Amino acid sequence: MQNSFGGVSKVISSLAEDIEDGNDHVLKEEEQMAEDKFKIQMVQVKTTKKGSEVSGDTSIQTQLHDGKVLMAISDGMGSGPNAKKSSSTVIKMLKRLLTTGFDKDISIGLINSSVNLNSNEETYATIDISIFDKKTGNIEFIKNGACPTFVKLGKKVETVKAVSLPAGIVENIDLVVYDKDLKGGEIIVMCSDGVLESNTELVNKEIWVKDLLENIETDDIQKIANILLQESIDNGLGIAKDDMTILIAKVEKIN
Repeated sequence: MQNSFGGVSKVISSLAEDIEDGNDHVLKEEEQMAEDKFKIQMVQVKTTKKGSEVSGDTSIQTQLHDGKVLMAISDGMGSGPNAKKSSSTVIKMLKRLLTTGFDKDISIGLINSSVNLNSNEETYATIDISIFDKKTGNIEFIKNGACPTFVKLGKKVETVKAVSLPAGIVENIDLVVYDKDLKGGEIIVMCSDGVLESNTELVNKEIWVKDLLENIETDDIQKIANILLQESIDNGLGIAKDDMTILIAKVEKIN
């Protein structure tokens, strides 16, 4: 039964990989651009754990089949090649399935089955997804074992968090899904747990990131990303004690 499930998810991911969208997709994108009421700018910064040959984090920023924008981070257990394999499997399947129009819940269920059943050892990876609709301004947060996401508007910072087990730990995963209507001007901050965990003094790890974001006055997302990454490294006395990935997006209303 396990091999059957693993085979099904492999076949589906292969099919999704082979689908070519052609000119219709280009036309749809052009039509959708005219309907967009919001625009989104995205940046990413990352570093690898000191002494590790490769980061266990994998991330993506892309446009989906329906014109929505996907940002996602998957954090593999530990650091190095095995962690990278787990997280890259999650992100590759997520991209193949969502960009070709598969339902989110089905896609993530298949990803979980693939990570869980095709693994011969105890490996897992978190799933942290934000999907932004440029037509409506609605953003959907989908989390499984992932860090909080921070939504900054001026000096106010809202925390979106979920408590659930990472993909591959359980057969039937419970996704935690939130959504929020954005007005424009919001800055969305996503990160892997190396960022939060870099502060060893606080029990509630998200507090230091929230405080930092509240006190940052610039709305330049590249500067915000650089400050947050540097602060995370400084927390380790200048040493990156884990892989760290930061994705930041700024949403603006089109007049």
